Amino acid sequence: MAFKMKRTKGTFPYKGEHDKFVHDGDYKIVRKNLDDGILGEAENGKVVNIDESIPEGSDQEKEVATHEIHHQKEMESGKLSYDDDKVVDKIGGKKYKRKNGKLIDEDSGLAYDEGDKSLPHEKRAYKASNKHKK
Repeated sequence: MAFKMKRTKGTFPYKGEHDKFVHDGDYKIVRKNLDDGILGEAENGKVVNIDESIPEGSDQEKEVATHEIHHQKEMESGKLSYDDDKVVDKIGGKKYKRKNGKLIDEDSGLAYDEGDKSLPHEKRAYKASNKHKK
């Protein structure tokens, strides 16, 4: 099952909970029940959500966290940005409108599922996370 980046509102709504941090950049890892087919999601504000179905400490957890942290790093550097209406990939030179769970390429009009492996920003994140696959 592929994991998808999915937007969520808010930046740090988990104050008071005991959650773990990943050493590289102090990203907050939050375990939660995500929508079907979504194993991880990057939020603005150094928060990475990991689906509760993924075993803690597993290679799969490392793979999903690495993928989402890659998105986080690109957002922090200004290379990637998103909000409820759009995704802007400055490296890939692409802008996508968000509509009904799809990303619509503003140049071509082609629609992609969020997290589609053919999207330039997803290709880069999958490349980063592949080092944890067995």
